Amino acid sequence: MLTAFKNHISTQFPELFSVPIAIAISGGKDSTVLAHLLHQLGVKFDLIHCNFNLRGAESDADQVFVEGLAKQLGCKLYIESFETEKIAQSRGVSIQMAARDLRYQAFDNIAAKHHIKQVLVAHHLDDQLETFLINLGRGAGLHGLTGIRERNGIIARPLLIFNSSQISDFALENNIDWREDSSNSKTKYLRNRLRHEVIPLLHEALPHLKANFSNTLNYLEGSELLLDVEVARFRESGTKINHGNLEISIEKLKATLKPEAYLFELLKEYNFNLPDALELLDAEHGKSIPSGSRKLTKDRGVLVLSTVVDRNPIYMEIDQSMERLKLDGYQLEFKNIREDDPLKYVKSANSSNKILLDAAGLEYPFVLRNWQHGDRMQPYGMKGSKLISDLLTDCKIPSLEREKALVLASGSTILWLVGIRASKHHKITSITKSIIEITSDL
Repeated sequence: MLTAFKNHISTQFPELFSVPIAIAISGGKDSTVLAHLLHQLGVKFDLIHCNFNLRGAESDADQVFVEGLAKQLGCKLYIESFETEKIAQSRGVSIQMAARDLRYQAFDNIAAKHHIKQVLVAHHLDDQLETFLINLGRGAGLHGLTGIRERNGIIARPLLIFNSSQISDFALENNIDWREDSSNSKTKYLRNRLRHEVIPLLHEALPHLKANFSNTLNYLEGSELLLDVEVARFRESGTKINHGNLEISIEKLKATLKPEAYLFELLKEYNFNLPDALELLDAEHGKSIPSGSRKLTKDRGVLVLSTVVDRNPIYMEIDQSMERLKLDGYQLEFKNIREDDPLKYVKSANSSNKILLDAAGLEYPFVLRNWQHGDRMQPYGMKGSKLISDLLTDCKIPSLEREKALVLASGSTILWLVGIRASKHHKITSITKSIIEITSDL
């Protein structure tokens, strides 16, 4: 396995040999084997351990084991400890969901503090199969069936092509000790029931599943890419944002070979009942269906996706002469700056509550408004566009705070998810003559 692992990371994760990295280490078999694999290859790394304090003395023993492993491998170790049950109760979420959120927030915080570029998580091919089956049971589309991503922000998963048997064999062959999590044997959790009761029967009935499942995922990912391209093409011609609402052309939707497939992709993040949404195509004007805090309405040849959450609606136009905007506790300050060395100024003024724009080509008036589902922007430092809802999720913005987020737009282009993420449009260059600096105290 060591040779296969070395070849895999050399081609798919070459940066692991040269940038500061850390491993998310639980003390279990998978993450412990990942640490030993990298150690045997001479790769330097730190360790991050999250103690969720859910199993009493067993959780403390896991931490002691990880501390010993860090000393054995000569690694720095960062430990985060949580009162997970109390946090889950206060947030009104399951313990599993709270633990997941706490874990990934800890990764982000530790990585930022210690300049870690990648945090490695030891998900493997068997985890992929479990996720595939869970999403299949939930009626997920193609995106849900492609499983766990090899990369997601700072998270990397270099073991995804290896199965649990390969990992176990490597551990036994190399006399590697690890900790067993007793909760993994409890079948009250869906993932554990699949692991212990369903998947063994699948392997028995389909003996080639283990060898072929990875290929299936690769084919699905290729199909997913083609699907994304086609849906993006339809978004360009068949949808638009009007006063913050997503409008879907019924005529163009019906002209496609499979309208329900396009509608599913456009609405999948909002959990509408697809048959109900399809009925709107031929319904009378004004009819709508709800889904949580959203509604889909038939209106003059379009389906309008809008939000119905109880929040203060904000829609403010900002002309070129405005220096300060105050609105319901929000404040934006605008400055026009001329600098001989614009890039040096950008470096000195960089802040999450500030955006710097090349004034050339900006379209006025700007609009400050609530973000709407379906809004997309092209974030700075990222290829392509991304849904605002996905950016808020990636940035770990709490759900109660997401609806309060605002966007600043110039014409049809979103310049700034205010205080969170800037777009790549109108970025400062060495030839910038005039800088628009906008500061927020949201």
